[in-house]
Amino acid sequence: MAIKLISPRNTSVFYWAEFGRSLVFIIPVWIAIFHTRIGVAGMSLYLAITFVTQLVLELPTGALADLIGRKKTVILAYIIDALQYLGLAFASTLPQFLILAALSGTAEALRSGSLEAIVYDSLKQDKREGEYKKIMSAQGIRFQIGLMISTAMGGFMGNYWEALPFIATGLLLFISAGISVGFVEPAIDSEKFGLRNYLRQIKWGVIEAFKTKSHRDISLYYIAVGGISWMCATYFNDAMLIDLGFAASERGVIAAGLRLINILLLYKVLTNERIFNFRRTILFFPILMSVALLPGWWLDGYWGVPFVGMAMMSSTARWILLGKYTNAAYSSKYRATAISTLSMAIGLIYAIGVMGAGWIMTRYGDTRLIYSLLGIITVLTVPYLGIRLIKNSSH
Repeated sequence: MAIKLISPRNTSVFYWAEFGRSLVFIIPVWIAIFHTRIGVAGMSLYLAITFVTQLVLELPTGALADLIGRKKTVILAYIIDALQYLGLAFASTLPQFLILAALSGTAEALRSGSLEAIVYDSLKQDKREGEYKKIMSAQGIRFQIGLMISTAMGGFMGNYWEALPFIATGLLLFISAGISVGFVEPAIDSEKFGLRNYLRQIKWGVIEAFKTKSHRDISLYYIAVGGISWMCATYFNDAMLIDLGFAASERGVIAAGLRLINILLLYKVLTNERIFNFRRTILFFPILMSVALLPGWWLDGYWGVPFVGMAMMSSTARWILLGKYTNAAYSSKYRATAISTLSMAIGLIYAIGVMGAGWIMTRYGDTRLIYSLLGIITVLTVPYLGIRLIKNSSH
């Protein structure tokens, strides 16, 4: 009797659910709206609370996903995320924003690790894990298309009614939650849920991420790249377009065009393993990030757009190119918890970086200065970790 494969179904559900999440209509308008309602300091606090919440909950939610199932945590993540976007449409005070920040961090903690793990473990169960990078690349292209569409539309939606981009984004996340009901839970080596097993799962998930020199090197490299690129992707890239002098509708069109270039490069170049083998992948990130960020202080107008595009690409490529190696490094039983450990570290870097940047921006300059400072940090950390990873890795 033939064994029924689950990876085709789960891959399809993954594509459609994440496409719904990619329709983030708030991208061209959210920074300007946050500045108006709670100011630069309030926005920095909002972002810090988001990622402190994620930091605190990453390991518990990762362990929970490994023990009770990834499907349930993914569905819950989409629902909570939808609720916080609907709340943002009408929030007007800092306490309201901070409550919604905690919801956002909770949703991200529930989703991170679990979503990747359910896809990878489905492929592993079907003995098709070699297809993971191809699937993540295809999903990355779909996600970029969604971001491109929503970014182009968001500026015009915000001009019509500033709450509309938030409401539309939240409603589509509810649809993603409904689509996620279609996931089939992979048969992984799990234990019955209980406090003792829960705490043991957290412990061994952390150990899994750093248990050997090879594990430690890939984990630290992923954290360094993720921490810097994620700050740019979720805050500084959008803020940079404002500081370069572009209006909301212009920002939407420019960001959509940059994402189109991202899609073309992902499809034609970044997924080509003859070009991006392990060694070249690891060397690619410090070069790209340094070139994108270091000149930030001197950028103005359209001259700055290509550099924002490169910073944008570093975050997209992190998911597609590095995700394969981190997932392959960890065992199935602890994979979600180990990936959550990395996300927790990235969240800590993010929270510290955003709070520090908020203080710097209110006193010494705008996002251009932050870009250059992040470029200096990149040069001082990522190349060293990458060279050590290449030297010591058994990949």
